[in-house]
Amino acid sequence: MPYIQGRYRQFLTAIRQWRHLKLLKRAGRGHDPGGIMETQPGQCAVECPACPHPDRNLPADWTNVAKSQR
Repeated sequence: MPYIQGRYRQFLTAIRQWRHLKLLKRAGRGHDPGGIMETQPGQCAVECPACPHPDRNLPADWTNVAKSQR
């Protein structure tokens, strides 16, 4: 049992690195000419499709609608 406990922290480190690499891969950062070191904070974030975004999922005249209907 001590052998397994001694490797647990290393296992968690490997899992954390694997998750980070998968995040970069899913965000398309692997083929960036600058490499993954040029990734800025927020570039791997996924925008919420349910949140209102002007010019994407809001009508063109959304600013002219009455406040009670917004």
